[in-house]
Amino acid sequence: MGRIAGMMGLAEDVQTPFTRKIKQFSKLLMYMILGLAALIFASGILRGTPWPEMFMAAIALAVGAIPEGFPAVVTIALAIGVGRMARRKAIIRKLPAVETTSSTTIICSDKTDTLTQNQMTVQEIHAGGRRYQVTGSGYKTAGEILLGQVPVVIGENSALIETLCAGLLCNDSRLLCNDEGQTIVQGDPTEAALIVAALKAGLSEQEISERLPRIKTIPFESEYRYMATLHGIEGAPKVIYIKGAVEVLLEKCVHALSETGEAAALDKALVLQNAEAITTRGLRVLAFARREMPQAHCGLDHEHVAGTLTLLGLQGKLDPPRPEVITAVAKCRAAGIHVKMITG
Repeated sequence: MGRIAGMMGLAEDVQTPFTRKIKQFSKLLMYMILGLAALIFASGILRGTPWPEMFMAAIALAVGAIPEGFPAVVTIALAIGVGRMARRKAIIRKLPAVETTSSTTIICSDKTDTLTQNQMTVQEIHAGGRRYQVTGSGYKTAGEILLGQVPVVIGENSALIETLCAGLLCNDSRLLCNDEGQTIVQGDPTEAALIVAALKAGLSEQEISERLPRIKTIPFESEYRYMATLHGIEGAPKVIYIKGAVEVLLEKCVHALSETGEAAALDKALVLQNAEAITTRGLRVLAFARREMPQAHCGLDHEHVAGTLTLLGLQGKLDPPRPEVITAVAKCRAAGIHVKMITG
């Protein structure tokens, strides 16, 4: 506790532009008063006045010239500004910050849970050569998967189902309900969005997990930029599902899953073009792939996902902005303030 208190005492107080100007003005005023006192002292000596008398006169002049009321005037002016800001529902802890706030030209803000709701939502899916749109926002399962403007009939699009299953099974997050009936996430919001997208398609997480229980897992690491899970039951073929960065999975894929569920030729250039189109719309992209394994297979290592994968599809997610943020940013721009988003 003592060390922490000592470190806090060593912390330098950041000066605002206003306090720096006051400091500069005070120094200039001090130099002028001292210079004037020295000039009077020297002129009195030259006129023959005894130096003790001139010394006392110079000190009296210096003391009388210092504006004792200046700090009080500044404090009162700043306090009036704080009162006005408080009436506008803006609380300011330090008085000099009033002037700094009025001089703001750039605001740097965090993104997640500040500008956005921290509720990732899948809005676009590319699978089997088709582009699907997903309606709804946040973690509410109310929504549809559309092809064009027509709701998709689940069961007629194997690539779409496999892409959604991959996001549902290759996943460490869970959706839970709190005491107030609200949906909360246990885990990564990015993975939670994949679960919600699968539920919107009518897939049952419990049924799929019972049919393809997880056996092994390769957790996500920034070094590899993917996550993989092995699924299957005893006496049946196993399957590995992988999700990760588009460029990483493309290097490992040799086929693509067609709309009918058959292996088709993989056009890597087209996949990269689709991924770039998704990102230009402000969405975060994840790629999904799988690899079928024999019945006796029960291990999972990086060498098992190093190649011969089948690309399933892409999912584009968006963290929706807070409704009040749009108005706030518009007001900042109207006031000539640039807003910068700083995020990981």
